[in-house]
Amino acid sequence: MRISKAGHPIILFIINFFLSHPALAQQKKEINKKIIAFTHATIYQSPVDAVIKDGTVIIEDEKITAVGKRKKIKIPKGAEVINCKGLTITAGFWNSHVHFTDRKVSNSKEMADKELADYLKQFLTMYGVTYAFDIGSFPENTLAIKQRIENGSVSGPFIFTTGAPLAPPNGTPFYLKSVGITLPELNSTGMATGIVTQFLNSGVDGIKMFAASPVERGKDEVLMPENFANAVTKAAHEKKKPVFAHPSVNGGLQVAIKSGVDIIAHTTPDGGKTWDSVIIKQMLANNVYVIPTLKLWKWSLQNDKQSQDRIDKFTAVAIEQTRAFHAAGGKILFGTDIGFMNDFNPVDEYICMQQAGMSFRQILASMTTIPAEKFGQSNQTGKVAKGMNADLVIFSGNPESDIKALTDVVYTIRKGKIIYKKQ
Repeated sequence: MRISKAGHPIILFIINFFLSHPALAQQKKEINKKIIAFTHATIYQSPVDAVIKDGTVIIEDEKITAVGKRKKIKIPKGAEVINCKGLTITAGFWNSHVHFTDRKVSNSKEMADKELADYLKQFLTMYGVTYAFDIGSFPENTLAIKQRIENGSVSGPFIFTTGAPLAPPNGTPFYLKSVGITLPELNSTGMATGIVTQFLNSGVDGIKMFAASPVERGKDEVLMPENFANAVTKAAHEKKKPVFAHPSVNGGLQVAIKSGVDIIAHTTPDGGKTWDSVIIKQMLANNVYVIPTLKLWKWSLQNDKQSQDRIDKFTAVAIEQTRAFHAAGGKILFGTDIGFMNDFNPVDEYICMQQAGMSFRQILASMTTIPAEKFGQSNQTGKVAKGMNADLVIFSGNPESDIKALTDVVYTIRKGKIIYKKQ
């Protein structure tokens, strides 16, 4: 009589043996773990913890299993050891304002794996980004990129997205109209509620609206009617999702604050003056977070061929708005508006944030603990601590003395997988 392989007595014996000895089965699983030890590093466990000199971080598969002084950490047998002497380790960075709208990735489903991975490297991962919030794109395309990252076919950060922004009546910005794009333009509170519900049911992670929209170059912005803005935030908050607002000008900022939005996507230097104490108190009372996007103003005005004097004065207003808000205790989220802006290097943003009075540790908080808390991920990421996801950035240099060190990334690691390695 022929016996199938699955029914062979030896095979059955092995299966039954491991079923009856779970400790041995667990031991076999432990042997197959991917373990990496990063040694001799300077480690910032969080923006507020004391720095660890000559430290070690152990990761096993997706999690951090140990962190501390090198002499106090035992390296597991079989671990891959990476010497990080002269390098600094922090939690993985968040960029809370990006756009997957570049023509290079406009048809992401058809892109070769290497082509998409190379783009994501230049766009985000070579700068330490392990989490990105896209706040304006075609959702089906962005969700396709996200899916390819999650299924492991390409390396990249975890992506959140709002899908397309919502605009006031006849309020699509001129720079989108010029390339043939019309945003969903609200004409009633019912439409606002319906679109928000439709978007969130499609799988997006938040909502963005133009609280004020520049519909024509050189003319006043069109404001979102307050009752429409209220309907947007109410519908999103019922689903426990955040709302971002593009304010454009201080009038748009007021609409955003009054409607209860969570995050202001830009500063508002168009008004030509800093935010006064009254408006800042309103922002703080409503727990509004701010993404300054300070580099954006310099980049935009340079592209418009404005004079250096105009660029300097305009950017200075945005820096002072950020300074006043931050000094009052306002919460800052790091974001650069890349995708709209085609210069992906964040170094100028770091420099401008320092000019606004933010220290390295405060900038680090804007990229780690603050977004992790705001977007409901603080039990998984944002710190270099035992039990957290192995989301790490390893870079060269000392950011306390030179903020530019943050851009000299050697490794970016997301959930234990190296998604960028400097060549």
